[in-house]
Amino acid sequence: MVFTSAYGMWQAFNVKKIQKIPCASSVRSSSAVGIHLPTCRNRTPFLLSSPHSGRDYPHDFLQVAALPMDELERMEDRYTDQLLRHMPEKGLSLVQALFPRSFCDVNRDWRELDTSMFSPPLIGNDFIFSKKVQAGYGVIPRCISPGKSIYRYCLPLEEAGRRLSQYWEPYHEALQQTQKTLYQQFGSTILLDIHSMPPLAQTRPCDIVLGNRHGKTCSDELIRTTERLFTEKGYHVQRNVPYSGGYITGRYGKMEQNRQSLQIEINRSCYLNMQTLQPNRHFSKVQQDITNILTELAHSFHSP
Repeated sequence: MVFTSAYGMWQAFNVKKIQKIPCASSVRSSSAVGIHLPTCRNRTPFLLSSPHSGRDYPHDFLQVAALPMDELERMEDRYTDQLLRHMPEKGLSLVQALFPRSFCDVNRDWRELDTSMFSPPLIGNDFIFSKKVQAGYGVIPRCISPGKSIYRYCLPLEEAGRRLSQYWEPYHEALQQTQKTLYQQFGSTILLDIHSMPPLAQTRPCDIVLGNRHGKTCSDELIRTTERLFTEKGYHVQRNVPYSGGYITGRYGKMEQNRQSLQIEINRSCYLNMQTLQPNRHFSKVQQDITNILTELAHSFHSP
């Protein structure tokens, strides 16, 4: 089976949709995506995205992976979903990927595929051979770090379609439908895309990096207020360097449509033991700080 174009490839996928849930106080999840919505009464226009915190490793993925679990786990934005666990109670909607980043990276365009990873190779003119793809970090990653390949062999061609239709598409359907619902209620939305980062190789301390594509996806007021709230809690913050915002930030941040987005990178060493990847003694404090900061941010930009 050979796809002759990216459009034909996408049309060939059996895309599964997640139904919109207008109001809910409980978790409504598929096998791939967790959707946590506040009650209608306390809902705000804020939507949180946690795309890289998934820890449900498909059995068939582990069977074909050449790397052990503990190495695959180092590609996760470990426990960022747990840092956000109280946010729906505070009126912020949350969408989280349940599958790991090493299996499918939803912070990539679906066309960012390394066509050579599959047998027979994918054929088409519309694929995006970006620098991320060249380095092995496409929508279906080839590597977890430079020189560390995930697979020994090429994947079957059909695997590209399966992962995109059953994992990538449901995640973005959940974000899109939730954003649409919030927009219909409030006339504006603010998406915060939450990630974690390794300690930066720089002299200046940095706990938080805020990214808005250098001013393209959110207002100066939003990024300035977010920076102030983190700084007041004692965190060292910098903007757009080295992370200015990825695919999700760009796709869902349209300021001309009153849809803002901001990427927030949290230094993992603030809340994790970097050797074991387990929560360190500061985890509860960081979790409480994040809860307080994002709650205050939501209240600053939303008056019920």
